[in-house]
Amino acid sequence: MNEYNPLDSSNLFIRSAVVDDVDRLRDIFRRASLTIEGDRDLIATHPEWLLWDDMMLPFARVAVVGERVVGFASARPVDDFLELEDLFTEPDWMRQGVASALIEDIARRGVRIEVTANPHALGFYESVGFIASGFACTPGGPAPRMQLKPATLEKR
Repeated sequence: MNEYNPLDSSNLFIRSAVVDDVDRLRDIFRRASLTIEGDRDLIATHPEWLLWDDMMLPFARVAVVGERVVGFASARPVDDFLELEDLFTEPDWMRQGVASALIEDIARRGVRIEVTANPHALGFYESVGFIASGFACTPGGPAPRMQLKPATLEKR
């Protein structure tokens, strides 16, 4: 359980990431990645996968409660859509609506969002309106490609 009150829209805000957030983003990225038990062996074989790409900073949005960054997402423009590269929540804040709020924030841009989804996160992506659109070959094996059209969130 987290040290704050249960998450609601009044104690969460989302803003663009800044350079001072980078250490926190790296920490959340690493810690959140290690919470997926089914990925631990693969990550142990490829520890370089736990290094967040600082080049994503201009595309990153952070979820903040109080003064604390509790999650982040990065979505970079590709052709006519946004590629969701990162979506990570501080482990103590998982299942509190942080990731959903970050997806809603990105969707407000009114552009289709695509992601190569971790198979362990399929339920989450489907719950926020993403639909399967194929598969991608990744270093960890085949992974679902999913997309969220702008109007999908408006209908929810």
